[in-house]
Amino acid sequence: MTSTPDGMPGRHRDGPVRPWSCDTFFVAPDRAAGGDAIFAKNSDRPAGETQPLRHFQRRSGGGDLTLAYVTIPDVPTTAAHLGASPYWCWGHELGVNEHGVAIGNEALFTRAVAAGIAAERDGNPPEAGILGMELLRIGLERSATADEALDVMTSLLTRYGQWGSGVGGRRPEDGAYDNAFVVADPAGAWVLETSGREWAARRVMSGTYSISNQPTIRDAGDRCSAGLRTQATAARWWPADADGFDSPAQSQTR
Repeated sequence: MTSTPDGMPGRHRDGPVRPWSCDTFFVAPDRAAGGDAIFAKNSDRPAGETQPLRHFQRRSGGGDLTLAYVTIPDVPTTAAHLGASPYWCWGHELGVNEHGVAIGNEALFTRAVAAGIAAERDGNPPEAGILGMELLRIGLERSATADEALDVMTSLLTRYGQWGSGVGGRRPEDGAYDNAFVVADPAGAWVLETSGREWAARRVMSGTYSISNQPTIRDAGDRCSAGLRTQATAARWWPADADGFDSPAQSQTR
């Protein structure tokens, strides 16, 4: 994967390129020395974009929560957490809360993103939504387990979508991306991969798992959004008679 020093993965410009790596890695307790789950992440954000590590106390009060593009209802009380955020963003690239829930995200450049960019440039911008980094922080603030975080994040994704720029100072057509996440707690993890408002998730209770900037769930996963199969079939990305995204029937239609 390559990008320019001021770019993001998948966004190539003229001139020299340099390698980047953006990955989140999970080791389940059965494979980790000492029996403790291991969570790790590195980022390939634009060079020069500071990403301070900050501690946030519990927040109380409810009301509204104003994000980069949308305003959503807040909750009465949030969990304290530690998060690393691009300096301009309310959300996080990675973080861990007081209950041991840890989340990291990766950019995905999906067909849904490509369609959104085309629509934006044609003057018909998609409806604005929640940034992936904002979903990550909300997951940390509103959960005590990985299961709870997955439910929170997918519910908000389905309701609000995720269109907007994840790169400071860029327009959505130049900085939009979908997101993949590892959502972990001391017992195990969920891998959550998204495309617009649709998503698939895989449970990881043993062994290891890593994600980067391409989807890894090659079927509907252990859980998925209600509209995933319908969208993929309607867009002719997944034939109606196929057993899975990588089935022989699909291969013949590519």
